[in-house]
Amino acid sequence: QFAVTDHAREVELQISFQHQMGEAFDEILDTNLKSYKKPLGIFKLWWLTSRCLLEVVRDPKLQQIRIIHKVAIAMMVGLCFVGSLELTQSGVQATQGALFMLVTENTFGPMYATLNQFPAELPLFLRHYRSGLYSPLVYYVAKTIAIIPGLVVEPAVFTGILYWLVGLQDTLYAFLMTSFIVTLCINVSTACGCFFSATFESVPMAMAYLVPFDYSIMITSGVFIKLNTLNPLVNWIQYISWMMYTNEAMTIIQWQNIQNITCDEGRPELPCLHSGQEVLDRYSFSADNLWRDIYALCALFTCFHVLAYLGLLRRIKHSS
Repeated sequence: QFAVTDHAREVELQISFQHQMGEAFDEILDTNLKSYKKPLGIFKLWWLTSRCLLEVVRDPKLQQIRIIHKVAIAMMVGLCFVGSLELTQSGVQATQGALFMLVTENTFGPMYATLNQFPAELPLFLRHYRSGLYSPLVYYVAKTIAIIPGLVVEPAVFTGILYWLVGLQDTLYAFLMTSFIVTLCINVSTACGCFFSATFESVPMAMAYLVPFDYSIMITSGVFIKLNTLNPLVNWIQYISWMMYTNEAMTIIQWQNIQNITCDEGRPELPCLHSGQEVLDRYSFSADNLWRDIYALCALFTCFHVLAYLGLLRRIKHSS
């Protein structure tokens, strides 16, 4: 009896209407999906890089603290070397000490500061990746681009202050080349930190492997041991040590045109190096290696980032 009532016919009409609306919506949705085109990768990279830069801009205190830290360290180190850089045997040691401080301050701090980057952001990235917002390559390149401005400003500030206080070679060429090489050094260090951050699941595990690696590249930097006396079993380590390339390049810039270094006859315990070439020979460096060192730093920067990207892909695969 209910089937022939007016109310039953009204319910049937409503059901039929909703069914037809659903079919029409499905057709429209299918048409839109077929005609939809994903944004080009370059646009995804642009917007993701902008977002990463905004994250930096929205937290200016962190950048201010890092700049203040660089200024304080540069002034403290510079004041320790004021008046000690002379063309004497003691001045040679002081110069090499100042250059080594330029290397270490732009190696260890930036490298360890990067270790938490990927473990902290991996859950959010995986959610966006699985929803199809962007690819791992776009994400990694955007993160890399976003940190480069800071990795240019920080070494420029540090090098400018320390260079002026210490009194290194007072030519524009020497200053600009030193600043450029230090900038390469901090970028390679950060790339290495990205590699360990993306490869290992946690910061403690990354540090467990990074610390012995740090010791290896520091020992083969040319400061603690003559490179031509290294044991053949570990001699190859110097070729992946950006500290060695940076130290050699800056040493070449400081000593390549020096011809008159004074010997202290009253202190026989000191060496007697008469020229910049003898200084280079003492550390197993060669003036012909300047551009080789720069190219090697660029190659290490690229290799570490490629390895970091491959490590990120491995993390994605294991998480799924």
